[in-house]
Amino acid sequence: MDNSVMMAVAMALVYWLSRGMIGGYFALFFIGNPIFIGIISGLIYGDVKSGLMIGGGIAAVFAGIIAPGGNLPTDQGMAAATMIPIALNTGLSVEQAIAFAVPLGLLGAQLLNLRKIINVPLVHKADEYAEKVDTKGIARAAIWYPVATSFLLLFLPVFIVVLFGQDVMLNLLEVVPEWIMHGLEVAGGVLPAVGFALIINSIGKPRLIPYIIIGFVCVSVLGMNSLVTGIIAISIAFITVLNRKQLSELMGG
Repeated sequence: MDNSVMMAVAMALVYWLSRGMIGGYFALFFIGNPIFIGIISGLIYGDVKSGLMIGGGIAAVFAGIIAPGGNLPTDQGMAAATMIPIALNTGLSVEQAIAFAVPLGLLGAQLLNLRKIINVPLVHKADEYAEKVDTKGIARAAIWYPVATSFLLLFLPVFIVVLFGQDVMLNLLEVVPEWIMHGLEVAGGVLPAVGFALIINSIGKPRLIPYIIIGFVCVSVLGMNSLVTGIIAISIAFITVLNRKQLSELMGG
């Protein structure tokens, strides 16, 4: 099988499994993570380092995104599953790939919302089957029809974009002026900082600022690596939870 076809199938399958909820929350948060997708893409194309770098950059951009009411404003899974393989095949820089990934993330969010709209009537259909005690009908309405819908809306678009998007991107690179590509590269370099800024804004409560300072000192001043810093953070979180629990018990007593 050609590498391009293999990549298109792999990325479409990964995205379908992660966003189709077939694998539950493990698939949603692990398989659909840009870093994991970057590893898979890198293994297929033989460039794991670049796959990880692009995946990590995309993950940073979308790090502060929340889903109010369960509706994602943009989808990092779609951005990663489509842009990482295209970037690896066309030679885009990490920053350029990140810049192109953002609009693809918006496309993914719209497909997810469309799937929810289509699945609403199936819920009522399942209720009707439940009233008739039709277990096979319930299985069709609650499982098989939604899975088929997810396949059409999630698997096929990613497959098509990855398979044919590489040629489109190569043609685009030939006609787009160099200064525009440089501008996209600069924008792509800034976008991860925006993601981190969103995180800081969401956790920037006065009582949490000391923890941010501790993390900054550990990494920037003391030069600790992420593993050691993570262990310290987990320890502090564990101590904080225990202290709050003891305080709650004392107040309750």
